[in-house]
Amino acid sequence: MPSAIAPPTVVRGIYNWVHTTGDAERAFPFYHDVLGTDLARSPFAGPPAANAPAEQIRPKSAAGSDALVANLTNTPGARFRTVFTHASNTPFGLELSEFFDIPRNERAPNPWDPGAAKLIFRVRDLASMVAELRRRATPIVTLGGAPLDTPAGRSLLVRDPDGTLVQLTQATAAEIAGAKSGGQIIETAIGISVADMNTALAFYSGLLGFTAQTAWRATAGELKVNGLAEGELIETTTTIPGTAVSVVLASFRVPRGTAPAPTPYQWRIQDVSAPQLQLEVAGLDALLERTTRAGYRFLSVGGKPIERPFGRFVFAIDPDGVLVEFVEPAAGRQPSRQP
Repeated sequence: MPSAIAPPTVVRGIYNWVHTTGDAERAFPFYHDVLGTDLARSPFAGPPAANAPAEQIRPKSAAGSDALVANLTNTPGARFRTVFTHASNTPFGLELSEFFDIPRNERAPNPWDPGAAKLIFRVRDLASMVAELRRRATPIVTLGGAPLDTPAGRSLLVRDPDGTLVQLTQATAAEIAGAKSGGQIIETAIGISVADMNTALAFYSGLLGFTAQTAWRATAGELKVNGLAEGELIETTTTIPGTAVSVVLASFRVPRGTAPAPTPYQWRIQDVSAPQLQLEVAGLDALLERTTRAGYRFLSVGGKPIERPFGRFVFAIDPDGVLVEFVEPAAGRQPSRQP
């Protein structure tokens, strides 16, 4: 664990979990049809007008470019579009981003690759979801191709149309009864695979103030859910300050000869499946100084935030290549969060 703990007010919440898609029209139906997500408004767009049309996916031909965004994301010359979505019983948004006119990597992550990430959904009816996944011929990572028993419940790891990892776990009867709204998704967490747990905790707990629970060793069933018959998986659940949202850090030791072998990521934001954690922060200038002093890298050009009327934004890079966006809202301009 890190020796210096971040001030408790550095991180105040999460706006969106974002990952980059290779084709928004292909990716969104997976989340809508299987998981019941809906299109949503950007948390930074302000309330819609009374006669505003329903949210839609911007056509590829309408993808735009923006000098400020190019500096924020280090994507000079690229066009981009974003798709904001909302999942039931999830207090943050799920966002798809897509970039055009720029080279990108399309290597699908495996659970044991440092820098790989996944969405972890606890769901109302896993059996019906599995039936829909099979109807769609969805790629399954879990050994045996069917849900397995784990301490958290029956669970299955699959890939979305881009190859991004999505874990589905049957919620308990008590969790379902206590859900604030209907819908398939009862709870949403985030998983990040790391090369070294202490190094990852130095960033998330030491720099950003995430609360970390005691690490635990995964069971044989949990290994198989992640596509491994042997090896070791150590997990540590952290909690984003100001929320009850979990970020599960996972460190794998895989048997020699595992194919494909673990391959760390050096994510660029335009790479398909690139994971992005968008956090609300306070005291951005002080946080940037601490981030720089600790030796962490930035994606944003020069490590400098861009400024919009509703706040300042900058991308840092965690020790495993995951992109972490610091967002400091403008005074009196609190963006909306998902209900």
